[in-house]
Amino acid sequence: MQKSQVPSYSFSPLKGYENFEATTQIIISEILERGLPFEILDTENNLVAVQYNNKEYVIHEGTISDANSLIAYWISNDKWMTKLFLKRNNIHHASGVLLQSTYNDKDFKSLQFPLVVKPTDTDHGIAVSTNIQNQEDLHQAINYAFRHSDKVIAEEYFPGREYRFLVIDYQVRAIAFREPANVMGDGQSTIQQLINNKNANRGEDYTHPLLKIKTDEEVDRHLKAQSLSLTSVLPNGQKVYLRKNSNLSTGGDSIDVTDEMPDYYKEVAVKAAKSAGLKIAGIDIIICNLNKEPSFNNYIVVELNAPAMLSMHNFPYIGKNRHVEKYVLDAILNAK
Repeated sequence: MQKSQVPSYSFSPLKGYENFEATTQIIISEILERGLPFEILDTENNLVAVQYNNKEYVIHEGTISDANSLIAYWISNDKWMTKLFLKRNNIHHASGVLLQSTYNDKDFKSLQFPLVVKPTDTDHGIAVSTNIQNQEDLHQAINYAFRHSDKVIAEEYFPGREYRFLVIDYQVRAIAFREPANVMGDGQSTIQQLINNKNANRGEDYTHPLLKIKTDEEVDRHLKAQSLSLTSVLPNGQKVYLRKNSNLSTGGDSIDVTDEMPDYYKEVAVKAAKSAGLKIAGIDIIICNLNKEPSFNNYIVVELNAPAMLSMHNFPYIGKNRHVEKYVLDAILNAK
């Protein structure tokens, strides 16, 4: 899959609604475009109510609404429960174990390194550690994850590229390749300086589609594995990845690949959304080879996200605006 690597990112906050998350701004813009009456209920919680056909529709964070049932939202919000529903529908996912705070090394006997560790109920890549190669790093990652959740998943690492499929009413409307946080060397600047330069056009929070690259224990560990540190100077043109997980919340780049994705992986995304009954969903899939049809050796579904970020599809780092808000608002307004 070849894409132009020239950044096309351009985002201007919606005037008068700059304090809302970018996904909410996108939905408000569509509501305004349609001339529908609406009310701001709570800016801090991105909560709005819109009137349509004498009915009221409450929307939280741009996509959380009556379009998805409570049970569907609950399934997607628990990563271990998500595995159960994927398994019921014969959808491939990573082999893993659920850990309590009283875990011991025997719990990992069925797993093979490298591993991934993540809390069961956090979003945006919080406390996720990937490509763990040894017991020392494993225990460190588990302890880090337990700071954010009472339950933690350890699962086998699956190589490949991670894609976000936006599924609306069981149709794929946009697909983004989320490239992990990275910097390109210039032969003079340290990695920390390169991070600072790339962060200049990014936001501190979700009021912007792309967020600043954050440095933490995972970045330090990942650089150390490459015999690098934040003070290292990279040769001109050398790209270095700062972490394995590709969440935009930790500084990843969104690249639109909607037109390049084969239909058979779009069908996997729709099937995954249906497994939990999600009408609006962001489906994360890791794929080894796009030219090979889906098989247990070529893909896994990583997560189902009921709070589906729209801004990565309308304002990608590279690629075109998919204008997904019209499909999302239609799904919400047709829910009653």
